[in-house]
Amino acid sequence: MLWMILTLMAALAAVGLAIPLVRRHDAARVARGSTAEVLKGQLGEIEAQAATGVLPPAEAEALKADVKRRVLAEGRKTEAPSRPLGERTLLILALGLVAVVVLAATGLYLKLGQPTAASSPTLAQGQGALPPGHPGADTSAMIGQLEAKMKAQPNDPEGWRMLGWSYLQVGRNAEAASAYGRAADLDPHNAEYRSAEGEATVLAAGGQITPQAEEAFRKAVSLDPADPRARYYLAVEKDQKGDAKGAMDDWIALLKTAPPDAPWAPQVRAFVEKIAADRHIDLAGRLPPATAAQAAETQGPPSPSGAPGPTSDQVAAAGQMSAADRQAMIAGMVEKQAVELKANPRNLEGWERLIRARMVLGQAAAAAQAYRDAAKTFAGSPGELATLRQTATSAGVPGA
Repeated sequence: MLWMILTLMAALAAVGLAIPLVRRHDAARVARGSTAEVLKGQLGEIEAQAATGVLPPAEAEALKADVKRRVLAEGRKTEAPSRPLGERTLLILALGLVAVVVLAATGLYLKLGQPTAASSPTLAQGQGALPPGHPGADTSAMIGQLEAKMKAQPNDPEGWRMLGWSYLQVGRNAEAASAYGRAADLDPHNAEYRSAEGEATVLAAGGQITPQAEEAFRKAVSLDPADPRARYYLAVEKDQKGDAKGAMDDWIALLKTAPPDAPWAPQVRAFVEKIAADRHIDLAGRLPPATAAQAAETQGPPSPSGAPGPTSDQVAAAGQMSAADRQAMIAGMVEKQAVELKANPRNLEGWERLIRARMVLGQAAAAAQAYRDAAKTFAGSPGELATLRQTATSAGVPGA
């Protein structure tokens, strides 16, 4: 019924457009006739005024001559050729053509069209959907599934932790902090949930240890005094408040108590050594001996500039700066590293640092692109590809 109504409306609209076109010839002919009649009337009025003496004879003759010229001009206009069909026949023909076009279009749509079909994939992608195989497609799908799950099961702390982790991968740091906070509230004895909430809060604040982040870290330490993430960031807070010595002491203490296989120890060690070098602090005898894995991590091939690229911990804790200055410094370091790697791409450690830094900054898409570029560079080196893949996976790079 709906399609019949729409077809009728289309037909009426087409008829309304066709009728003026059919009548255009007759309207022009009527207009010419009306103009000639007006001119003849003006000629009669001039003669009457001349007969009564209102117009002088000379002026009346001049006006009459002008009107006669206009009458002759109208008469000389080319008459449109007569139409082979009458007005009624043309109107019927126009309406018939309109009906045929409308009915044919409707029939074709009913035959081939699909009113219930979804939007085209290209349009959907342009409106925000990620095409299959896109680096962020898996993470985005995971987020949607987890959000739906948490609406149905809001008392699952592990589900909130996974949702917080997923938010971090796409740079939604404030939402990640909220999700981690929900997990910590549901499982108040889990120090990891609380320190993760603090870290996400720091990232959302551009690297600044806010009061909310400090509270989360202190709660984590009260639950687990050995929690490395909370201890690290509490040392960062000291450094941001001007207690550089206290911060360095805490970082060194953290490294001394690190397990031999702690995955975070190499980055913290490199960070501490860099800070010490910049501030001319003597670390002789203060750091524990580096393991073979840590030595490989911290003393690998230098970047083309001769200085190591930014680590994830450097990005998260650039010392005594305002939030704006620190963010500008971090962005500059990361972009400089990216430019250097384009010029000299055979630098595995540089690619690893760039990937980690991008993720810390919440630039998941840029991290995924860096991972793809690095994978192309080391396509013929299975060992380096495996190392690169492990780094990207541990950092949470989409599509790794």
